[in-house]
Amino acid sequence: MSDFSELKSMFSDFPENLTKEELQYLEHLRYNLSKKYEPVSVSTGILTILIILYGSISVIAVIGNALVIFVVLYKRNMQTVTNVFIANLALADVALGLFTIPFQFHAAIMQRWVVADFMCKVAPFVKNLSVNVSILTLTVIAFDRYVAVMYPLKAGFRKQVAFIVLLVIWVLSISSSVPDLLYYKVNIIFDIEIWTKKPFCDAQWPSDVFPKFYFSYFLLLQYVVPLTIIRFSYIRVAYRIWGSKAPGYEIQKRDHIRSVHKKKVR
Repeated sequence: MSDFSELKSMFSDFPENLTKEELQYLEHLRYNLSKKYEPVSVSTGILTILIILYGSISVIAVIGNALVIFVVLYKRNMQTVTNVFIANLALADVALGLFTIPFQFHAAIMQRWVVADFMCKVAPFVKNLSVNVSILTLTVIAFDRYVAVMYPLKAGFRKQVAFIVLLVIWVLSISSSVPDLLYYKVNIIFDIEIWTKKPFCDAQWPSDVFPKFYFSYFLLLQYVVPLTIIRFSYIRVAYRIWGSKAPGYEIQKRDHIRSVHKKKVR
């Protein structure tokens, strides 16, 4: 009788009208699953090193990039178009260091979501937002360098145009990351490793097809299109710089030939 009571207390999350045979079957199933999915043990030393490393990355990312933003904002001679784009990169990294790295690392270590529920939406949203802003800004910088080298007599981005471009980048990045705000939520799941329920942050997509289209869109936005533009821009720039003759080369060559002929005449 005591064994039956012990089984019932072990499976208190299940319906109360389970028979002894059903409870014994669940116990057998629990034992087999716990062996099959036995968690990998991580030593305290490795865990401490990981916490220090991730904590340092988060702190350095926030402080270092905040200093970059401060310098660009308060030093007028640093407020060039390129530096404005670099400050935008720094702002995206600050957001990542503040709202994503600490919370997602904590969830990965604990294997559960123990912070505020709204951060389950904010952390993945800011992660994708930061990645989008960073990649699109790097793409714009590559295009700006391409224009500066290939068409040196034409003006590049003016500051007003640069701010408009940055506004478009942020609007596109925010709108692209909105599904994370809508569909990420904290769910109560059953963990077979510890045989109990726990909160877990995960995406609940509206359909099976939606994530396929969503991740395909991100593949184009974050990888294929930026890589194509950046690769084209820098290959053309490199060919222009290293593959073309320097200004005045033909004149220098002509003067050298004349000098050689004069020496022969003498």
